[in-house]
Amino acid sequence: MNYRKQLIGLIIISTLVRMVVAATTELSNDEVYYWTYALHLQWNYFDHPPLVALLIRFFTGNLAVQHEFFIRLGSIVCAAINTWQIFQLGRKVKDEQTGWLAACLLTASVYAGILAGMMILPDAPQMVFWLWALLLLVDIFKNSGSRYSRNRRLVLLGIVTGLCIMSKVHGVFIWGGAFLYILLFNRSLIRNPFLYLGILLTGLIIMPIYWWNLDNHFVTLNYHGDRVGFFSHLQWDTFFRQVIGEFLYNNPINVVLIVLAIVGMRRSKLLQEVAQQQLLLTISLPLIAVVWFMSLFKDTLPHWTGPAYTTLIPLAAAYLARQSQAKQSTRLMPPVVKAAIALPALLLVLLMVGIRWLPVKIGSKDEQHLGKGDLLLDMSGWKEFGHDFNELYKQDMKTGTMKEGALIMTDYWFPAAHLDYYVARDAGINLMAVGSYGNIHHYAWLNMYRPALLTGQDAYYIAVSNYFDPPPLSIVNAFRETGAPVVVNQIRQRTIVRHFFVYRLKGYQGGIPRNGVVD
Repeated sequence: MNYRKQLIGLIIISTLVRMVVAATTELSNDEVYYWTYALHLQWNYFDHPPLVALLIRFFTGNLAVQHEFFIRLGSIVCAAINTWQIFQLGRKVKDEQTGWLAACLLTASVYAGILAGMMILPDAPQMVFWLWALLLLVDIFKNSGSRYSRNRRLVLLGIVTGLCIMSKVHGVFIWGGAFLYILLFNRSLIRNPFLYLGILLTGLIIMPIYWWNLDNHFVTLNYHGDRVGFFSHLQWDTFFRQVIGEFLYNNPINVVLIVLAIVGMRRSKLLQEVAQQQLLLTISLPLIAVVWFMSLFKDTLPHWTGPAYTTLIPLAAAYLARQSQAKQSTRLMPPVVKAAIALPALLLVLLMVGIRWLPVKIGSKDEQHLGKGDLLLDMSGWKEFGHDFNELYKQDMKTGTMKEGALIMTDYWFPAAHLDYYVARDAGINLMAVGSYGNIHHYAWLNMYRPALLTGQDAYYIAVSNYFDPPPLSIVNAFRETGAPVVVNQIRQRTIVRHFFVYRLKGYQGGIPRNGVVD
């Protein structure tokens, strides 16, 4: 069977689906925040390294076209590359049928197929280099091949791993897993100087992360250190949230197949070489174990382990291929794989339908916190509010209610980024976020690129009911007068699902630092 031809069809169809969704839905909280990275390029950012910003810059034509589709296009291209790469990985470790099934399971993964495959997140470029590194490692640890070929791949591994870390720091687990494998199964490689040359190249590539943090008092390391601290009191609720989240993010069917494959490894050989099974496990399991351990003490996020589960997909594919071959089945796609692909497809349909036509309220019904818990609001209503606010702004300027040049203020990175993209950008209004580093994140740097807040200037503070936070005293006390809010409603199918509270702040008196950082 011509699996390569089927693979090309899978890539084309999945890419077209992602393009349609990307072009017709608003940016989520994280996506629109990463758009702010691209506005002014840095060697590193408060939360992450810089490659996601470069990806946005490239596919928007250096920000010439800032439609949601082009902002997300880099992620969609990365997903197509990843589908091809995991096919190659499956082919290398077993056969083309395994590669084909691995490509299908990758497409079925919510993490790999949607979060890192359509939404513009640091995971998108990370997964390209992660899978590339896996392909290199499989070739490096093969029993065949010349010494020159192995050395060349070790050097390239150092470059690729460096770029993976420059996408997201999780890339360090590539070298961590590789060294674990070397120590357990291939100690002879320790004597190869090209191994250390590869590590040196990784270190040189990621050096900008260190220098940026050195210049900024290691703010990123301190922030993430607080997020992942160990040895406080046990929090079993966060642990179970993490495990359940991973189960859902990586597709329940995929996860079950991965578990069955790992169990099946003990009974019979899944891959061509036992070494390849060991390699995939030493790369993936440490990341899962570390995040699980962290989740016992702190809040963690399910997608942190996404690369690890993706690494295990070829094992699940090999398990299915072995079953298919044992039954002498000629089916291109087993029913379980069809079911796996149907799950994220159904999720996308529900997302598209829910955003536009869900006629009921979700989450909190309290008027001040209306819509809290409704995740659909993260990707809807912002364009409409931008239009409504623009009309209010023009009216205030016309009547003299507010002074010309009034800016928008908020105190958290979301909804700051949504307001920046969908409201301030289109209206040509400045936006400033004011708060602690932990609250405003990259805006502490972005504020410095924007016009300074001047004495006597007016501002609008905008709060949203699903993440309601009234104007903090650090902002209120800096202005002569704070008016009662104007309430703008978001309506979905004749139902009010969220309120936008627009406070008029008049007569800035000073007291807010230039970068907006206050305790």
